[in-house]
Amino acid sequence: MKTSNNSPADNEVAENDTPNALISDNDLLKFFNLERENVQDFSITRRKDGMYVNITLNKTWVQCPVCGHMTSRVKDYTDKKITHSVLSITNCYIIYHARRYECPHCKKTFYENNPFTFGGRLSVATVFNVLRDLKAPNATFTDVARRYGISATSVINIFDKHVHISRRQLPECLALDEVYAFKSHDSDYVCVIMDYLDKKIVDVLPSRRKYNLLNYFMLIPLEERKKVKYVSFDMWETYRIVVKHVFPDACCITDHFHVIQELTRRVDRVRIRVQNRFRKTINTLKPKKNNKTITSEELIELEEASRYYYVLKKFNWLLASTNKKILDVNVERRFNHRLNRYLNYSEILAYMLAIDDELEEAFYLRNDVTYFYDHCTYDTAKKQLEKIIIDFRSSTVAEMSPFANTLTNWKKEIIN
Repeated sequence: MKTSNNSPADNEVAENDTPNALISDNDLLKFFNLERENVQDFSITRRKDGMYVNITLNKTWVQCPVCGHMTSRVKDYTDKKITHSVLSITNCYIIYHARRYECPHCKKTFYENNPFTFGGRLSVATVFNVLRDLKAPNATFTDVARRYGISATSVINIFDKHVHISRRQLPECLALDEVYAFKSHDSDYVCVIMDYLDKKIVDVLPSRRKYNLLNYFMLIPLEERKKVKYVSFDMWETYRIVVKHVFPDACCITDHFHVIQELTRRVDRVRIRVQNRFRKTINTLKPKKNNKTITSEELIELEEASRYYYVLKKFNWLLASTNKKILDVNVERRFNHRLNRYLNYSEILAYMLAIDDELEEAFYLRNDVTYFYDHCTYDTAKKQLEKIIIDFRSSTVAEMSPFANTLTNWKKEIIN
């Protein structure tokens, strides 16, 4: 069911009489779980595009949701058009004249209780009918949506909210990750629980908040939780707190992908800072060139800044690349018109790093951590990681030096 605050378009009326042959007033009210004494005004009109039901509920005493004061003072009315699935033989639209009350005590306004919608968006009847029809093995979201005059996305949301699929057994190696949930009402992120080895999803939680995670895992029997030996997650402190509490026999592991990902972001911030410096030079000197007031020294500076800006902007992806084939020094060179020379990607990367000392330092600090993950064993990891922490702490690059604290804080999990 869809709702909107606009009145229906004034369609040409096919029949002005009440369609008693189709359904009676009292029967329709029963479909909406309403009694005649609860309704102030009720009428039915059949139009070309379906049946329109105009309803105004009786005024009553209500409690202010803000201060709790009882009131019956009416502020105004708003017409809400609701697509309803009470009828399957024709479209049914409710024109609900929603009453807005005003609290005389705190002056807040609020709408009366809407008996036609579920969770502010969907009717109970629509939810029931959609879920019933989705039981059919050959039912699709699109077919059900078309049947009840709602969008396929709405059908999917109904399914996700009301159909709960049993989770898989907890594996020995567990991974916690999050996915951005731009439509979730519970959190900006949903938590994905996966089997680390076969990458199959165990369950998906609507939030990664500590309370929700603790509440979920504590409902799982302790015997099953004790079977989990390893749990991998990113550097989100909540995960570490929860894992130590609910998996007493598990070893905590920081996923190296997220460590490298965070370092790559920091390297890119250095690149952007350097790039913006050259952009500022270009913005300063280019008007002089256009006005023919630029000196020969400034012209050289402008051309150099333009080349550097071009490389930093166009080939920024090389700073994050780990593709050995792309960065092979023996790959055939191609002519770059902007730089006026033959270069392969390995040489372009070297050219880029030579532009700024801090960018070069940040790049190699990130690569030191990559090398650590690729070559260190459990026995050698502690010593090598401590050396890396010292290198980060002594770095003069503002974006990189604070990461020493992160590595120190997560040292045990990184080594694991």
